Amino acid sequence: MKKLLVFAVLIALAIFISGCQQPAEKSAEPEKTKTAPEKTPTEAVKAEKIELFAQSASCFCHSDLRDRNGTDVSILREWGQSMMSFASKDPYWRAKVSSELAKFPELAEVINEKCARCHMPMASVQAHADGIEVNVKSFLNADSRMHSLAIEGVSCTLCHQILPDNFGEKESFSGKYKIDTKTRKPDRIIFGPFDPVRVRPMINSVGYIPQLGRHIEKAELCATCHTLYTPFLDDDGKVAGEFPEQTPYLEWLNSKYSPDTPCQKCHMPQTDGVRISSMPPNLPERSPFFRHVFAGANVQMLDMLGAQNGADKAGEMLRSHINVKIVSASRDGDELKVDVKVENGAGHKFPTGFPSRRAWIHLVVTDGEGNIIFESGKLEGSRIAGESEPYEPHHDIITSEDDVQIYEAVMVDVNGKVTSTLLRAADYIKDNRIPPKGFDVAKAIPDIAVKGKASEDSDFTGGEDTVSYIINVAGYKGPFEVKVELLYQSVSYRFLKDLESMDTPEVNEFLDGFSRISPATVIASDITTIS
Repeated sequence: MKKLLVFAVLIALAIFISGCQQPAEKSAEPEKTKTAPEKTPTEAVKAEKIELFAQSASCFCHSDLRDRNGTDVSILREWGQSMMSFASKDPYWRAKVSSELAKFPELAEVINEKCARCHMPMASVQAHADGIEVNVKSFLNADSRMHSLAIEGVSCTLCHQILPDNFGEKESFSGKYKIDTKTRKPDRIIFGPFDPVRVRPMINSVGYIPQLGRHIEKAELCATCHTLYTPFLDDDGKVAGEFPEQTPYLEWLNSKYSPDTPCQKCHMPQTDGVRISSMPPNLPERSPFFRHVFAGANVQMLDMLGAQNGADKAGEMLRSHINVKIVSASRDGDELKVDVKVENGAGHKFPTGFPSRRAWIHLVVTDGEGNIIFESGKLEGSRIAGESEPYEPHHDIITSEDDVQIYEAVMVDVNGKVTSTLLRAADYIKDNRIPPKGFDVAKAIPDIAVKGKASEDSDFTGGEDTVSYIINVAGYKGPFEVKVELLYQSVSYRFLKDLESMDTPEVNEFLDGFSRISPATVIASDITTIS
């Protein structure tokens, strides 16, 4: 009996291996069967539904990967620590969606469609294909048929199935990527950056035919979701136009990094010599291999979610591309003059993306006895000491502790009133986020233009900004120590206050979690002494 069992196992294994080693061919024709009994109308509708996606667990063959140096570069592990995998679990996103829904229940369909399309894209596309209403809260319910797809956020079989049909056009922005919703498995195409050597394992495991698709290496792929226009309302509650909520792709187009340094070059660090799948085991090494780290700047949310490795990678990304330094420091009688430069080495504005993100300069001067005699940009809770209401203007020169240089985008409604409500945001009254290198401030199109006093600042240019501090030290003894920090915050005080005015379970959960983490991240610092 044991011999028969061993023989059966060996036969099965041989069949499996021979299947893995088949060349790229069309999938085998299904066996002919007897005519099935006629289906009821309900059964016929169910039979027409096409399974478009597979969950990340199905891609297990892309785990346990190492590069030529032995570094673990497993796709699922690294993706699982990124905000891509947490897109629908992001507590701030959930809170903001619930807040907008509570304010504008009559626009629930618009809000759900817009938000689900990029934060739970597989569920959104599948729901449309199945004729199901898209509903964020419903999809997050474990009993929902779309829950397993929704909870995975931006997963493998979403990005790798996007077609390049409308790339780079405005028609592709705001989540208007294209997915084939007609082809059934096992004939669905899934794109990768390499010519496939073996196709049968993927067909057998997940029902996709791997195919070379160079478009997945293009910035235009990322632009489909990371260039986002949202509708805004007038005072009568009617949609009055579109607001450029996030425009990193357009900023990149107007930088020195376009087109040779697309998003993937920075957010997916490259390595060499990776066998991109553990099955079959005899695949060739591939180079360059784009690691699925997807590090951005969202340190705080990753901290809240317990993704420590992801938070560390986000911190490394910030520190490697953004810098602050004291470029000159001198004394003239009773005055110190300190010039501080902030440098942006990213391919888009800094801070980038959602308008609640901001960065600012914290500068402290102490006398010879260690007493603080000047401090601008001190953080008190989640608020910056001295920041003005309704917003702090851009500064070229700072002489008072009540002034602070904050890099941010400030939204206003159709009446020019500052708002943190997305559906009321019609324009920016201030946008002094530092543009990327090569960005022409004077020629930027309106959607990515510098707004407010920064547009008149001669040393506010593509890639950097310099702020001069003039500090009165009469009556104090030196030497004087000057320390400067650049801090970053995912959720500004203004946006926090707006959420605190709402009472939804999602808002309360976010506020509770946010209160338990550090409200800001130190990106860079510098120090000098003036005699």
